[in-house]
Amino acid sequence: MALKGASEFLGAFGSVQTERRQCAEHGEYTSKSIFRGVWTGCPVCQKLKAADEMAAYAETLRREAKRDEMSKRIGRSGIAERFRNCRIENFAVSESIPGMARAKAAAADYAENFEDVLQTGRNMIFSGKRGTGKNHLACGIAHKVIESGRSAVVITVGDMLQTVKDSFNGGSEKEAVGTFVKPDLLVLDEFGAGGLSETDGRILFSVINGRYERLMPTLVLTNLSAKDFRENVDARIRDRLRDGGGKLIPFDWSSYRA
Repeated sequence: MALKGASEFLGAFGSVQTERRQCAEHGEYTSKSIFRGVWTGCPVCQKLKAADEMAAYAETLRREAKRDEMSKRIGRSGIAERFRNCRIENFAVSESIPGMARAKAAAADYAENFEDVLQTGRNMIFSGKRGTGKNHLACGIAHKVIESGRSAVVITVGDMLQTVKDSFNGGSEKEAVGTFVKPDLLVLDEFGAGGLSETDGRILFSVINGRYERLMPTLVLTNLSAKDFRENVDARIRDRLRDGGGKLIPFDWSSYRA
């Protein structure tokens, strides 16, 4: 038969008992027992514990939201799946090749002092053969920039040019160019790969010049040697990339892929 009231409920388990107890931190309190052998603890301790649990839960939600937002931003950055786990820290260097350590140090300095980089719009050029780790360090820099709350876009020159040219079909070239002028960091891969048409050259100059005028840093990855870069890249673009302390970092060692 169902219990009809509180008195019958308490009668089934015994009457409420109370006694004075001592909390080491908050002093004397009244402890209650409804179930035999089970007593309530210090009410102040219980409130503090509940508050700590709520704060921990809120922090967990905040971290999950931040992680989700970071994942979305990395997805929007254009960092390829192959380079999602590339960080400056896990770029392996060989003690027998001093240039590798110098390239890693240059990347770390650029990323760690990116707020200073933004003050001058200082660009950087990674120059070397395929498979030498240029993308690894460039994506490592992009990750650092995104983690700091800034924006970064990683894209090949060919894909960028095609994106802008696609805007010719009813869109605005200026707006399309602006898409690549706005990010805090633009990483342009495959720079100098093949000849550029007059249209391609105009678009590339518009992006580089737009970022140059707004002090927005650009990181260029090229398979050209320093000598070939000087001889084959439009002088107007080359000068803008090197102005304000822009450095060319040589990746002059053998390919990892080999």
